[in-house]
Amino acid sequence: MTARLASDRPLLFGGDWTKTKLDIIERYLNAYTTALKGQRFNLMYIDAFAGTGRVGIPKEDAEGRELLRGSVERALAVRDRAFDHLVLIEKDEAQYRELLTLQRKHSGRDIRVLNEDANIVLRDLGKDWRGWRGVLFLDPFGTQVDWTTVQSICHTNALDTWVLFPVGTIQRMLPRSRRPDEISPKWVRRLDRIYGGDSWRDLYSLSEQLPLLGPRQERREPGVSGLLRIYQRQLRDLFGNRFLDKSGTLRNSRDSPLFELLFVVGNAAGNRPAKNIAGHLLRDI
Repeated sequence: MTARLASDRPLLFGGDWTKTKLDIIERYLNAYTTALKGQRFNLMYIDAFAGTGRVGIPKEDAEGRELLRGSVERALAVRDRAFDHLVLIEKDEAQYRELLTLQRKHSGRDIRVLNEDANIVLRDLGKDWRGWRGVLFLDPFGTQVDWTTVQSICHTNALDTWVLFPVGTIQRMLPRSRRPDEISPKWVRRLDRIYGGDSWRDLYSLSEQLPLLGPRQERREPGVSGLLRIYQRQLRDLFGNRFLDKSGTLRNSRDSPLFELLFVVGNAAGNRPAKNIAGHLLRDI
């Protein structure tokens, strides 16, 4: 659902879950920059699906909209130690132009605005990251984040990453029959990109346990929980103990899960404080 700004540019609607997500990101950015205030690293913030810098959500009376500061504006406003460099990626041309306006407004800051596919940019992060630390926010509108992109992020060993995993969208791709061969080829290709292969088919696997009575039965963890479990398993295998087991479910007004907010630590040296902060914030969901 979209609204129109006075400039006739689209502004995406969200809900209370949008406020929750943005508040968590803002609080983490402030805690992160404060924790690294006395260290010699250069600090970077990357927003992979930056939008316009503003977010509109419906008011409770369903009339009009409430404008919120988006993740970009919150990153620019961190209180203690400012980010040295910000990278804002937005594929949509109209929203990209809005970001250029924001960039001009903050002309004294080192801000790079890119009108590109976030996957391409993030797979080519070939920076020597030894002198850098940062925070990356992966906040897609749907299923845009490829698993190869997540792998590239892991290999920087520098970027604390918040991932908004679209469990609701992915669940809608699955056939009602729960038979993987009945998924359309288009969705198969997309699921393979998200999971980096066909691990999502584990959702349909048979249990090897033999019951005491009767034939072997199929044991599934259906729907959202199963899809999430598989993705979390892959993150744990890739990032090791840098993966935070705790996550937060963002739900719509009908209490249906839309996204799962996941967190991984950039560098193992900061494992304990980063996971403590992120875990504390996720308890608020």
